[in-house]
Amino acid sequence: MIKFFRKIRQNMINEHRATKYALYAIGEIFLVVIGILIALQINNWNENRKTIVQAHKLLIALQHDLVQDTVLIHKNLPEVIDQFQFNESLRARVAAPKATSDTLINITRHEFNPNWNNLLIYNTNTYNSLNETGLIEELSDTLKANIKNFYNGKSYRKGMVESITLDYRNKLANYVDTYTFGSTSLHDQGALIDSLVWNTIDLGHLAASFQGMSNFKRLLFRLTRDEMEYSLTNSKNLIEQIDNYLTDK
Repeated sequence: MIKFFRKIRQNMINEHRATKYALYAIGEIFLVVIGILIALQINNWNENRKTIVQAHKLLIALQHDLVQDTVLIHKNLPEVIDQFQFNESLRARVAAPKATSDTLINITRHEFNPNWNNLLIYNTNTYNSLNETGLIEELSDTLKANIKNFYNGKSYRKGMVESITLDYRNKLANYVDTYTFGSTSLHDQGALIDSLVWNTIDLGHLAASFQGMSNFKRLLFRLTRDEMEYSLTNSKNLIEQIDNYLTDK
């Protein structure tokens, strides 16, 4: 093809057809430019296609993360609810009209467990990748907003629990330095230490300590349950939205 065009140019030059040669040269330049533009367009299309494919792969991975999170929540939420209800039952017994100091001692010594477990750890690697790579911007405005709102909501709720947990741990440290409680895998003080501690307790201090600890646990259980229920409900909705988005594409 190059030899063909070169031959045409040479014939025009030999025949001194300057005007026609100039027009031909312009036409050849035009064809070259068109070819370059087409090549760039194809390259851009290929790059856009790669971007879309990568975004879809991350959406599928995000779905997987959300499914795993819902399994984790289903496994742990009943225990959180049970513990919340147990904590409320202890508070109700102490607050009952017929409650005595023995009621308080029996509950705090043998039943109340001040320990607190941290929130569940969710997998946010895919969501972080969507943001860090900028691929989240390739999604529809609706889906992008829903994904961001969901994870922002989780982060806000988790932050609240973590903040209250820090305060609770300070109270917990003081409590366990003062009182023993029912034997657990972490606390097995034995009969001697247990009896020495409880033979010299200050009932007023015990009552105030239990009230404060159980109040904090009530708040923590509520915040934790709220976060888990929020994640559970909205994870299901987001999984469905992603599925519909991928199907339409």
